[in-house]
Amino acid sequence: MDYRSVLVQVDTSRGAKLRVQAAAAIASRFKARLTGVFLKSEMIPAYLVGEGAVMAAEVVEKFLKERREQVASAGAAARLLFDPIALDAGVPFHWLDINGDNDDELVACARRHDLVVLPRAIRSNFGSDTISAEQVGMASGGPILVLPQAGYPENFGKRILVAWKDSREAARVLRDAWPFLAAAEELHFVTAARGDEPELDELLQRHLASHGCKTPNLIVDNSNDVPAGELIRRHIDQIGADMVVLGLYGHPRFAEFVLGGVSRDMLNHITMPLLVSH
Repeated sequence: MDYRSVLVQVDTSRGAKLRVQAAAAIASRFKARLTGVFLKSEMIPAYLVGEGAVMAAEVVEKFLKERREQVASAGAAARLLFDPIALDAGVPFHWLDINGDNDDELVACARRHDLVVLPRAIRSNFGSDTISAEQVGMASGGPILVLPQAGYPENFGKRILVAWKDSREAARVLRDAWPFLAAAEELHFVTAARGDEPELDELLQRHLASHGCKTPNLIVDNSNDVPAGELIRRHIDQIGADMVVLGLYGHPRFAEFVLGGVSRDMLNHITMPLLVSH
């Protein structure tokens, strides 16, 4: 498996340039097409249309015209950031402007790309609601590469830590991460499950080898008084990992997804590129 299409969210916020550069480098590395996506708000502010609001038609129209111009200007600025980086990477690229007032259109775009590169939290231009990377990850059916705003190693993916347990979610993210795992110089599996074997089972080792992965190192941590998220972060530091692969755990409750504790912990304290899927 290779990534043939990469989608990256683009705006003019702090961290956007690094995110686009990372996505372009990944697209170049895997000979993939790169798509930049800009999220715009199409929602009319409540104070213009809310109960009791009395606004002259010309006032409303003037406001909407100015808002459209502001959104277009912000989109043009984001495009101006994206295009030179994509050109410099030498990859085919495409641009999308979509409605970001909820996650519907972004999830639909994510489902149509092999890999999606996002910050932890996204807000559409002039919108009021935030879309989280985990929302997209839980709904898209594919891998989401979440990049921390504070920066990360330029050529990440050389030393990968896989948060492992024998579960559907962990097996799924393993499949979604094959291109990165196969290219890694070091591969470490860390498990917080108590009483695990001191090495990966033979079938899993053969599975990894068949994808061209380096022989993995299994770390079994039996610390009983340490939360799993903290335990994983401890080994990130000890290993010197520059990327983490993690199954996204959660379950639906009413209309929303509720994240599992380890997934929430890792996303709340993200310090390295984090590849997740559900």
